[in-house]
Amino acid sequence: MGALVSGKLHGRCRALHWDEPLHLYRCGMVSQPATMLPWLPSWCAGAVSRLARRWISAASGCDAWLEPERKA
Repeated sequence: MGALVSGKLHGRCRALHWDEPLHLYRCGMVSQPATMLPWLPSWCAGAVSRLARRWISAASGCDAWLEPERKA
């Protein structure tokens, strides 16, 4: 999914974003697909979100490699 959204095979996926209130990373294709794909008609955003959830879980979740840093 990240390669499709970001257009690259290495590096940070542009859909991955930090959700400060929940203190976790979220996939923008799940939480806000219309922001990730501005050309997307609003009526199909829910279907794209559900499809993104399915694609992500198909391979056991987001494959981003992250090492969180602790705030001092």
